[in-house]
Amino acid sequence: MKNLLSQLSEEQLNELLTYTPDFSDTNLENIKRLSLEKVNASKKPARRRFPMKKITALIAAAVFLLATTTIIFAATVSGELEQFLSRFNPNFGEFAIAPLYPAYAENQGIRIEAVGAQQIGAVVLVYVTVQDISGENRITRHISPDLELYINGQIMNVSKSSRRLNFDRSTNTAYFEMRLVGEAGMPRADTIKLVTSRIQCFQHSGPIRTVVEGAWSITVNTSDLGIQPITWVDVVAGGLYIEYMSLTPFGLQLVGTHSYGMGGLQLDGPYSHVGAGFPTLDVSLELENRRRDVSIAGGSSGGVGDDSFIFHVSSNSPIDIDAVVAVIVNGVRVLVP
Repeated sequence: MKNLLSQLSEEQLNELLTYTPDFSDTNLENIKRLSLEKVNASKKPARRRFPMKKITALIAAAVFLLATTTIIFAATVSGELEQFLSRFNPNFGEFAIAPLYPAYAENQGIRIEAVGAQQIGAVVLVYVTVQDISGENRITRHISPDLELYINGQIMNVSKSSRRLNFDRSTNTAYFEMRLVGEAGMPRADTIKLVTSRIQCFQHSGPIRTVVEGAWSITVNTSDLGIQPITWVDVVAGGLYIEYMSLTPFGLQLVGTHSYGMGGLQLDGPYSHVGAGFPTLDVSLELENRRRDVSIAGGSSGGVGDDSFIFHVSSNSPIDIDAVVAVIVNGVRVLVP
């Protein structure tokens, strides 16, 4: 017993003194074990308990900090869009909304930023800046990013038009208004992704060449403005069978087949012209209270496979689609449904 007691520490002896049951040589080891367990347990750091009021206050502070940060980001990017629109006054700026957070990507010393975007129907509008931040001044007035559009994780088949709004030589920055026109039925999403792997140079004096290769991916938000495209199906006009036609504030899309045999379609100018041996595709709008045709001016693009066609006729200024009474295609008046 004495030897056993001599092996106990001071803490264990104190525990032993407060142990009320009678002890003997047979239960002293158990007492020692229990004492050791209690002593070791007492050495563990106590869990700090926060009063509920303090926890509630911490949560409220975190929420406030997050909200404040979001507001700061939103105010910053909204200010960038307002500055962009005020500086360049693009015709479709009224439809664009600023990203919730800065939407940019940097790679290979090139920074691409989306300062505003919108989607109406199958048309995506985006305002983009491209800047060389490396100091190599590789951006010129002839470059354009070859943007691909992803919605819900899927790449969209789009026709692309790019309008350079300005080139700032001092900062080596190019500013663009871009429209990506998808196929009929392209889904609408609150967020879209813009991806490119190259910056290209388009000079009239030579072929298209790649200036910089890299990887840029930008996620930007859009909003539902409640603007529904006007659509038509199964329209016959001047040798064209139009399976689907859609009018948005950005322009007109026509999908269908033609009855003029084989060949490619070449589209340009304020009107779309069918290639050699094909008649002119003459498209205009009739607006209410005006009783006159208003041409859809602007760049156009299209393509065919045997006898099929897709026309994207872009407008240089917003179309008030609520005021449209009819679309005139090759002299045929197609009323708004």
